Amino acid sequence: MKKLLIVSFLCFISACTFASESAPCGDYGECETFKPQLNNLESLQLGSVTFMNNCYGCHSLKYSRWNRIAKDLEIPEEILSANLVYGQTVKLGDRMTGSMDKVTAESWFGISPPDLTLVTRLHGSDWVYTYLKTFYEDSSKPYGVNNMVYPGAAMPNVLASMQGQQILSCKDVPMIASNGGVRRDLSGNDITEEKCGYLKTIPNSGTLTEAEFDEVIYNLVNFMTYIGEPSRADRERIGWYVILFFTIFTCFAYLLFREYQKDYH
Repeated sequence: MKKLLIVSFLCFISACTFASESAPCGDYGECETFKPQLNNLESLQLGSVTFMNNCYGCHSLKYSRWNRIAKDLEIPEEILSANLVYGQTVKLGDRMTGSMDKVTAESWFGISPPDLTLVTRLHGSDWVYTYLKTFYEDSSKPYGVNNMVYPGAAMPNVLASMQGQQILSCKDVPMIASNGGVRRDLSGNDITEEKCGYLKTIPNSGTLTEAEFDEVIYNLVNFMTYIGEPSRADRERIGWYVILFFTIFTCFAYLLFREYQKDYH
């Protein structure tokens, strides 16, 4: 029993060490923070448009249905059918199985693009948000781009025309001393060193500014977060009522307990 406890403890320590050393967003390091706004219908609607125009050609949302999106996002079904539904034979009650044939996808990409219904629940919205922003030009890759969050990703940067040309660049960064502070010379100036691997977007190379592109990605990931759990907004709203109920119930239960206590004395 003692040996079993020791082995379990060592395994736990190893797991914690591995988790602390592995960056959540690959070469990028810490993921950018993403806070969804699942009650922001305008953001969700804009995100759905971006997904259908840029992502749905390859990826599916097979655990979702067209009419559910129309209802939750308050999009009239006739507008959804005319502008976002691809395929004349598609019915609003159908699942969103994608518009690309699996065999064709495998011949083009070597692998069928994954379904994205649950991608934000698998990796987290922070990861997806950072991933979509960290494509950069890499001539050694088949599609001419690579990704800092997921190096070697077999996916073209479909939003490159909006974002513009993003490359890896170098810059001077302060050198860190052994005590954790910034190293300085005798004159008190910071000592810097050149480090590479930083993302840089070439100005005016895309159709959107950096802030505008960030907003597009935010709306897209907001929509994908909703798709991963359509009832999340209702669940979080109802959760506050549940907490309030238990708080009031606890107060009444305590008062009842005090009444019972009086009979014991």
